[in-house]
Amino acid sequence: MPNAPKILIVEDQYFVAVDCEMSLRAAGFDCVGLAANGDEALALARAEKPDLVLMDIRLSGSSNGVDVATRLFNELGLRSIFSSGHADAVTRRQAEAAHPLGWLPKPYSGVDLIAAVKHGLDELQHNGHPDDQPTPVRNDLH
Repeated sequence: MPNAPKILIVEDQYFVAVDCEMSLRAAGFDCVGLAANGDEALALARAEKPDLVLMDIRLSGSSNGVDVATRLFNELGLRSIFSSGHADAVTRRQAEAAHPLGWLPKPYSGVDLIAAVKHGLDELQHNGHPDDQPTPVRNDLH
């Protein structure tokens, strides 16, 4: 689909990543790549220039998803939706530097994924790039 929003999936569990890709493509999004670690995510983001990133918190390799999302934000202005079963208060505070577009608690359904991505894209369209203030983090999610 021309002009479809471009999404980068950063997820080290292959079957979860492929399932996300299939759900997003079925909903009309353009998945520009699957990255299993921080280095792959940074390389794909630089090459493909996605509109947003679906970022797992726990990644294989030396970098976690918060570190990678913060680098993507600082270097490329990209914002992420974090997906994780580990979204405790400390992690959420650390993630504020990445100006997250939202949190998607694992396990999630395709419907939840699509809703989170649409909400994130809507946030980008209406509010653009954040100034110096992070996007408020909802505490009512797991």
